[in-house]
Amino acid sequence: MKIRQFLSGVAVALLAGTAATGAWAQDRTVNMRLSHNVPPTHPVHTMLLGPWAKSIEEASKGTIKIQIFPAEQLGPAREQYNLARDGIADISWYLVGIEPGRFPIVSAAEIPFLVSDNARGSRALHEWYSKYAPKEMPDVKVCVVFYDGGGTVHANKKISRPEDLKGLKVRSPNATAARFYREAGATTVQLSASEASEAMERGVADALSFPWNLLRALGIDRVVNHHLDMNFYSLGTAILINKGTYNRMSPAQKGVIDSHCTADWAEKLPPAWVKWELEGRDALMANPKHTVYKISNDDLRAWKELTGKIQQQWVKEVASKGIDGAKVFGELKELLGKYNAAY
Repeated sequence: MKIRQFLSGVAVALLAGTAATGAWAQDRTVNMRLSHNVPPTHPVHTMLLGPWAKSIEEASKGTIKIQIFPAEQLGPAREQYNLARDGIADISWYLVGIEPGRFPIVSAAEIPFLVSDNARGSRALHEWYSKYAPKEMPDVKVCVVFYDGGGTVHANKKISRPEDLKGLKVRSPNATAARFYREAGATTVQLSASEASEAMERGVADALSFPWNLLRALGIDRVVNHHLDMNFYSLGTAILINKGTYNRMSPAQKGVIDSHCTADWAEKLPPAWVKWELEGRDALMANPKHTVYKISNDDLRAWKELTGKIQQQWVKEVASKGIDGAKVFGELKELLGKYNAAY
């Protein structure tokens, strides 16, 4: 009797396995194009999007295949949202603050001195924005929202307090940071990362908001030698999926995609990027031609006071769009605190 029960159980297990295999076998192969704007040597390509795409392919038993198009092959950084919306790309990696005013809610996440740990902070960011993404980015499936590797201020003199920026021309990574620098008395210049080195050499810019290792990768460390040693700002990024592509998938394939659009993945993606950037910081610290400096607690308080003004401006701006900014921003700060990721 026991032998029969055992054999019966084996048969059921084999049938279940066969059924599962059959379900995958019946799924047609979905070929997806993933677009981003950074070079194929950048950690976003090699350490984040590449492993994420490979995990999807493996989990789908090869029925979802993702080909990555780096370095703006399908379109420039500013167009990545539109590429995913229009189906030119099935997936795109998007800098959420690159188009001023287009997505005002998520731009709050980029206010300087907000997040202290970009991995745990990304979990908070993803959970927070999941509530607002369907309304603010309705044309795409917002899969994962997470922070970048962080950045700081680089110049040829120490910039320890907001007043040290007065009269300087500062390259800003986005509109939110630009407002911050203008509030301190600086003027801002819009430059791509590749233009930054020449801009410093020609005096078009006096200071740069920039990540650590990218600074070295682009050779900008030849023209700047003072670096503020703290996570001055972090940029929000998102993986977006074309809705039509997603809707044409089988239930099993949708399940694989959904399992890669989670807060767990949001937290899992940034650490390799942060580590790569900090390797650049360590290299600059070891170089006697460079000064990497910390600031006092009093100086930090001065920066945070300025940040408070930027928060207030954001709250007023989104109020004109019918958004309770104080409530929305409070929710983000609460989650950052919950995950021990607040500045």
